[in-house]
Amino acid sequence: MSKIKIITDSAAAIPQEIIEKNNIGVVNLKVLWPEEGINGSIETKELFKKMRETKSDIAPKTSQPSVGDFKEAFEEAFKNHDEIICIVLSTGISGTFNSATQAIKFLPKDKQNKVSIVDSFSADGAEGIIALKAVEFIEKGFEREETVFKLEVFKESVKVVGFPGDPKWIERNGRLSHTGASLIRKLEKVGIRPLLVLKKGKVKVASIRFKAKDKAAAVVRELEGAIKNKEAVVTITHADMFPVAEDLKDQLSVECPNAKILFIDDINPIIGCHLGPDSIICCYYLKENDVL
Repeated sequence: MSKIKIITDSAAAIPQEIIEKNNIGVVNLKVLWPEEGINGSIETKELFKKMRETKSDIAPKTSQPSVGDFKEAFEEAFKNHDEIICIVLSTGISGTFNSATQAIKFLPKDKQNKVSIVDSFSADGAEGIIALKAVEFIEKGFEREETVFKLEVFKESVKVVGFPGDPKWIERNGRLSHTGASLIRKLEKVGIRPLLVLKKGKVKVASIRFKAKDKAAAVVRELEGAIKNKEAVVTITHADMFPVAEDLKDQLSVECPNAKILFIDDINPIIGCHLGPDSIICCYYLKENDVL
């Protein structure tokens, strides 16, 4: 058993079987939607079903883990490990990093300097990629401090692109004006969509994609320009759009033959409640930018 425990939070997209295989600890954020009877956790498919059917004009919210949640996770990890590396959701999106950092103060003095918190500056599949890279570094025998240093370099190369579902969800969560949401809906009717990216840890509209009625084809065009014939590692997550995700995978295998699809998974509820059903996200990095 590794002496170093890797922990992340539930905003990271990592399939359950990979979490279990690599013994990754997960600290849960919460979904709060009193109007639909949700107060803490919900399965992804059930959340998207409720979002499609709700009559409420209030969107679900998320709540970061408490200091106590992280303290409990750290204490549990120390039962079988000597040190901890905790990779968390971007500080540009959430206060999760602060909760994790504060939790260290409540550990015994001799444990406090054995925990490292890494701001992923990412979310979803990108945060998952960074957590799995941490596992890889540990398996190669790197010590905690060196692993953290490598992660800080590596995370800069992990990119996120995607299309949201109905812009009303971003609007209701206060990340888009009503005027902006109305404009996007009008543009989408003629195949023009906003492409979302993460820049400096925050969600941004990078550009407008024309003739983008087919989301899979639009994402492929974006990735094709970035990846071309280079080796890359890609994750695909979707909000109740598995056929589109599969189509995206198939198109990528043709247009970007050197791209390895690490996994296809659901967008988790933490990210999904902000983007809404029918969203799709691709996260990737070029192997030439890998940190060895």
